[in-house]
Amino acid sequence: MNSLRIKAPAKINLGLGVMAKRGDGFHEIDTLLVRLALHDVVNLKVIPKGINIACNDTRVPKGKDNLAAQAAQSYFDATGVKGGIAIEIDKNIPVAAGLGGGSSNAAAVLLGLLQLYPHQVDLLSLAQELGSDVPFFVLTLPAARARGRGERLQEIGITKREVVLINPGIEVRSKDAYRALNNFTPRLQIANILTALAGQGELRYFNGLQSGISRRHAGVRSALKALRGQKLEGVLMSGSGSTCFGLASGCESGLDIARKLRSDNPTWWVHTTTLG
Repeated sequence: MNSLRIKAPAKINLGLGVMAKRGDGFHEIDTLLVRLALHDVVNLKVIPKGINIACNDTRVPKGKDNLAAQAAQSYFDATGVKGGIAIEIDKNIPVAAGLGGGSSNAAAVLLGLLQLYPHQVDLLSLAQELGSDVPFFVLTLPAARARGRGERLQEIGITKREVVLINPGIEVRSKDAYRALNNFTPRLQIANILTALAGQGELRYFNGLQSGISRRHAGVRSALKALRGQKLEGVLMSGSGSTCFGLASGCESGLDIARKLRSDNPTWWVHTTTLG
């Protein structure tokens, strides 16, 4: 085997608590990460040497700044394997959008290299060094509670729901979102969230980064308002933003709602997908 094609799923955060600033510079968080059917495709091909990156989205860095390239380098460094890899990313997930696309691409590279260049290696440790969301994708979980800086993961069973996503065309870097943090929050009430997702009670959660980002970006405020206007449940910004989402319910499908939102806001990226 000298090539692989791997799906790299997006995620949303069904709530994000930010409790404190840690001594290592990260923040103490409590969040429910949920995989989406929406995904990028990462194509890997063995080459004699080097790490080559190509992508259909010009906003994605092509060199060492690309997290997928960093993942490949960390794998080669940790294993001592001699060889190279060509990485071609077919992007469907918006860039710097709070959906974990870069982290998912990096995880796909780690998982793929383990097949193409088999070796005894702790992928989870490599993932933790690359970024807070990468371990979640490496473990290929449908949903997990993430604590610490995101590396402490507890698998969670999740009810499949239809999700409508809006990205108003704003790129937000995680470090900028945390700089804009207004106040620390309590922990999430995970049990209550899961009960509500199953259709028993009102879906109540929060994103501690949302107020800071929405204050700075009118497009995020508009996206949240548009989703609420369609009577979607649990409208929230995902992660560090700027993508916002709501859960469809009742007789009107997410596809119908997405069609309306796209018609009213032709410059927005609007997509419907499912949890899990």
